[in-house]
Amino acid sequence: MSQVSEIRCPHCGEWTMWQGHIDDRCISCGEFLETRRFSLEVEKRITRELKKDDDYFAPKPTDSPEKRWFKSMFNSFRWGVYYVQLALFTFITIVLLIISLLAG
Repeated sequence: MSQVSEIRCPHCGEWTMWQGHIDDRCISCGEFLETRRFSLEVEKRITRELKKDDDYFAPKPTDSPEKRWFKSMFNSFRWGVYYVQLALFTFITIVLLIISLLAG
């Protein structure tokens, strides 16, 4: 159950019903009530889609379900290896820093 409240439209200045959703529109003028929040959400969605297309083996809609599963697992494994390497290099850097500080 969502709560309904009233908010003043930033475009026309009229009071309108607002449920707190990103895509709520003004009853009077039809504009989005939270244009900045809506545009940020659309930008996040586009960035997420571009990142998905930027994978090494990007799953295509024409691929079979098994091939799409393999590609997504391979991409997940690839990103996992990347983060493990990043953590390892960070750990080695910290160890070297501590050794150099203790040596004087």
